[in-house]
Amino acid sequence: MENATKALLIAAAVLVAILIISLGLVVYNMAAEAMGNVNLSEQEIKVHNDKFIQYEGEAERGSQVNALLQTVLTNNLDATDDGQKVEVVLKTSSGEDTLVSKTQTTSPTKVDTGATYTVTAVYDSDSKLITKMEVTKNTSGN
Repeated sequence: MENATKALLIAAAVLVAILIISLGLVVYNMAAEAMGNVNLSEQEIKVHNDKFIQYEGEAERGSQVNALLQTVLTNNLDATDDGQKVEVVLKTSSGEDTLVSKTQTTSPTKVDTGATYTVTAVYDSDSKLITKMEVTKNTSGN
């Protein structure tokens, strides 16, 4: 009878150990997901940002902004992590109008190709990735 009691205690200890190890793995996986882009190398961050930096400027033509919209849509469809997705907003006096959302899968709204725009990149403070492109229509001269 004494051997059966010891066997049950050992079995219980093994089950508790497996439970603790499983809990540790769950916590580790959650922490790894939360870290997201922290593990990206400087080169990967540069490659990501370079796709969008080329569109930055104060007198960008509408056709250039439309090319940016298509680039962002393609990037978002290919991105494996939400932190690498980019949003494009058109800033107006009445607020912001989203041209490309992070979850969009259809062709983006096009802007007027006869106008000029100021395009600005917004960086995530933690990962240093571009997460938003702000487009503002220039009011004086084309």
